[in-house]
Amino acid sequence: MHTRYPAPANARPLGLGFVTAVTNSASPAAHWRELALTHGDGGFAHRATDEAALERAQRAIRLVYETSDEREAAELLNAMLAEHTGHAELAELSDGRWALRPALSPAADAAAALLHTAAFALGSWLAERGRCAWGSCAAEGCQNVFIDEGRRVPQRFCGGACATRTRVAAHRRTAAARKDGDLPPR
Repeated sequence: MHTRYPAPANARPLGLGFVTAVTNSASPAAHWRELALTHGDGGFAHRATDEAALERAQRAIRLVYETSDEREAAELLNAMLAEHTGHAELAELSDGRWALRPALSPAADAAAALLHTAAFALGSWLAERGRCAWGSCAAEGCQNVFIDEGRRVPQRFCGGACATRTRVAAHRRTAAARKDGDLPPR
């Protein structure tokens, strides 16, 4: 008998958190093992890493996150799917959950695994949501990407820290403009 483990209440569809974390990593090869283990797939942790190949994969994936046009995203993802995926498989993860994902050759390196996973996960997310439910952080100086998990208003920031920092900066600019007389007092 198989024991079933409920997914955490805040669990994203498998793969999206991993793809986002690796895309946001300043050094994906150095953090590959930790990210793979954190996101539930120890099998990914042991894949060979090549910093240059992972950086190329990050750039390709970032192009998808940076588009808000569904057709453009579909074209990018279809190109990735054509180049980087074969058949799909059900795989049991170390925490007992099951994941539908692209089957990877045992010889596939980390960059190939990342591109396979990104194409499959982002493509599934686009199909499920019917829109590009992802983006790049709007905070000044932040390069992070994120998955928009269904708020009423489209998400603009990668997290609360960037949203707060942007809101505080806007408040300070407004307060300074009022002090200088550039804006009428409240």
